[in-house]
Amino acid sequence: MFLDDGVKSGCCGCKVCASVCKTNAISFESDEEGFWYPIIDGNKCIDCGQCRKVCPASDRSSVPGGALLPIADEGQFCAAFSNSADVLENSASGGMFTHISDCILGNNGVVFGHRYDKDFNVICDAADSKDRRDLFRGSKYVQSDMGNAYAEIKRQTETERPVLVSGTPCQIDAVKHFFGGKVPVNLFLLEIICHGVPPPLIFREYIGLCEKKAGKKITDFEFRGKEKGWTTPFRKISYSDGSCRGELLNTDAFNNLFLGTDCILRPSCYECKYAGKERVADISIGDFWGAEDVHPDMFNSNRGTSLVLVNTEKGREMFGHARKFMTVKNILLSDCAGRNLPLRGYPRPRIDRESFFNDYATQGLEWSMKKHCFKPERTLRAKIKKLIVLLIGKERAIKLKKLMKGGALER
Repeated sequence: MFLDDGVKSGCCGCKVCASVCKTNAISFESDEEGFWYPIIDGNKCIDCGQCRKVCPASDRSSVPGGALLPIADEGQFCAAFSNSADVLENSASGGMFTHISDCILGNNGVVFGHRYDKDFNVICDAADSKDRRDLFRGSKYVQSDMGNAYAEIKRQTETERPVLVSGTPCQIDAVKHFFGGKVPVNLFLLEIICHGVPPPLIFREYIGLCEKKAGKKITDFEFRGKEKGWTTPFRKISYSDGSCRGELLNTDAFNNLFLGTDCILRPSCYECKYAGKERVADISIGDFWGAEDVHPDMFNSNRGTSLVLVNTEKGREMFGHARKFMTVKNILLSDCAGRNLPLRGYPRPRIDRESFFNDYATQGLEWSMKKHCFKPERTLRAKIKKLIVLLIGKERAIKLKKLMKGGALER
């Protein structure tokens, strides 16, 4: 645990420790990589131990309900996509979050999710309307700041309204620890199947580089638009003059740094306790990559498919409401784990992480990205893939990929 030994892999950055400190002895400072860590003011600390008790990195057995939830049977894995074209278009994958949160909002409830603030920090916020909830939709590949969300979650549960909290597994585990494992009956927990989180500092610097290059302010940054389809994610930037600029996500510098190299994740992500099929929330959702290979008759539309893990009775209740508006198919773990790393294990840096951050500290972000990310062969490969899809179509391109991997073309 970071609070005891200062080892950074023992802190996930959830900030729940500060939320229970009655003397406000805990603040946060960002390190040279751009991740925040707790700092304890010895003059204010009274050694009550509450911060250590609620830390998700602590022994799970110390907090009832803090343990991971085993999957009881394979039938709890599902693939799903919304029957609404509008929901699909505005969702990162299949629209599961929208339909679950619609159910909560429709019962006079409150939804906690994650949105950009004016400076492109990602923050946890509450919504009691669909318009505000819609700010939570879409992928945001940056660590979110929970801030004072824990106290607000507690306050909302005391109103007896249904409350949905969404977040990464470590954030959801932090919520459970905040309540001492005694989760209120009206609190529903939804986790995103997470690949890891990059530092907010680097993302803000990247926003600045994009603004400098364009000569105008950015008003929105969409990581994964569907202009080219779900399986060909499209990064789109909106500017203050009303213009937009888009490019394939795999040619975007920040994405190549995040997903292409896996070198800028938080240290705790490389030892993630939540990687695997055992989960911590009532329901888990993510992208079902490879859905078109498992059920081509249902999921070959390239509009987006959600992977759903139903973990508790509360999760089953949420899913039961959402599936009324979706096309759903039960699947096996073996159907989805192959192309969904977080269900199998945690990521590893694909390049020298220490070398990147040394260059970042001395040469800056732009220089470091060019050195470590923009390899000519990667850019060329992306262009070739795009050209093949344009020439022969998406379905034939998928068949060609199978053939090259040893499969067989259908005649």
